Amino acid sequence: MNSDLWTEHLAHWKQFLTERLSSINDIGERVKIERQLKVIEQVQYAAVLNPKLLIEFINPSDTPSLEADCGDFFLTLNESQQKAVKSALGDCYLSLIQGPPGTGKTQVIAEICLQLYRQNPNVRILVCSETHIAVNNLISRISKHNEDIRIVRIRDKEQNSEVDEYSPESIMRTYSEWLRENCKIDAIVDVITNTLSNYEDISLEKALALSANIVGMTCNRVGAYAFYSLNEMFDVAIVDEACKATLPEILMPLTVAKRAILVGDPKQLPPVFCSEEIEIIRSIDNCNLLNHMYIDELFLRSNNVTFLNKQYRMINQIGDLINKLFYSGKLINGRNEDAEDCILWIDYVPTQTWPLNEVDIEGKQKIYNLNECEIITKVIMNLDAKSRNGTSVAIITPYKHQVLMLRKLLQTESLRNLDINIDSVDGFQGKECDVVIFSITRTVGSFRFLADERRLNVALSRARDKLIIIGNLDYTVRNSLLKAVSAASKIQLYDEQFSLMAE
Repeated sequence: MNSDLWTEHLAHWKQFLTERLSSINDIGERVKIERQLKVIEQVQYAAVLNPKLLIEFINPSDTPSLEADCGDFFLTLNESQQKAVKSALGDCYLSLIQGPPGTGKTQVIAEICLQLYRQNPNVRILVCSETHIAVNNLISRISKHNEDIRIVRIRDKEQNSEVDEYSPESIMRTYSEWLRENCKIDAIVDVITNTLSNYEDISLEKALALSANIVGMTCNRVGAYAFYSLNEMFDVAIVDEACKATLPEILMPLTVAKRAILVGDPKQLPPVFCSEEIEIIRSIDNCNLLNHMYIDELFLRSNNVTFLNKQYRMINQIGDLINKLFYSGKLINGRNEDAEDCILWIDYVPTQTWPLNEVDIEGKQKIYNLNECEIITKVIMNLDAKSRNGTSVAIITPYKHQVLMLRKLLQTESLRNLDINIDSVDGFQGKECDVVIFSITRTVGSFRFLADERRLNVALSRARDKLIIIGNLDYTVRNSLLKAVSAASKIQLYDEQFSLMAE
């Protein structure tokens, strides 16, 4: 991106965030926006700890990185994963890793961290994402392979038990217990523990972050700390799910690190704006924030992108479908398992058109479908009778009111063998299940949101063993992507005597 376009793009973000700030009262949201405005101002004035990284981010080099010689790998990696690690540890300031569904992004990031620690036991790595779940997954994976690495996990809102021991509170509690066991002078112990307990949270968190090898937090949280001096700079910042983060969120870790590794997939979901935010963006002259994500462009322009080309999540037939529709034949199946009828499309005749002409308390259309809720309930009871104990099932849909309706209807069902998760497609990115049931929901209306290529990629690629789509074919055949999905599926018509086809 040339400097004029970059300046304009940054100015649009600043104007959008300024107007958004003036329209909200929630303190937490205001704090987030203020941090994002602050980092934009830092970038505009090049007030970052490593300007060379910022330059590489704005204008990627035409020269590919020289790959590092890693020696032995700690973890089992395929060829493309090894290449990603070597490239990330090479001589460039910025490297990118594109990880389609199930290709082992977390495994690659863990290997990178282990390699960096072997090179330098005092290394400082910032591990970020725009969600707490992604950060927790990374910290959990890394911690299992080396107990000597000093890890701090800051502000885990998910309260994940696997990473709780790395929270500042847990670390200080452990230290206080050690102190009482090893120091025999109670007065000294009391002074130290009282001093620590009176620390401001943010000061304690920053102090621990400066002493750790790996610090895990969301991108937005980075903006809470004043990492201003060069000796506070992280050696490497790793941002997972980078394509789902906004530009200001990505800039936060980039302003406090010597080098950066961005891991994501421009073929999966981008950042999502709420209706109020969309209205503000559309009011800004010549603003392209809705249809132009800078990070997507970066993945297209940079010569330092490694594509992870082998997926281990999906059974062959599902993997082949994802590969054909979204990855132009570049994705290889790693499981090498086949199953008959593992993609099932359940067609039905709707009793009326869905959605109905109803609005919620905010005046927005309520998009749900009681016919599909009935079918899904029947499918769940069939699956429960035929599945092994502990089978995980996700029921996903693009629409929040369909999620609410399904949760209400299924909460009373008593199931023996299934562990069920009901969520929106957007809420389920980064997760996977044995079986996924995808509710199309609509029988009339626009395909713009429903059949968005990136949303559909996420919806169809969550399943390990079986994918079941519930949708009215008379409606869906009018969309080329959904038509291609139904063409690759076994079609079963729903009626009163419905039972799932034998496995």
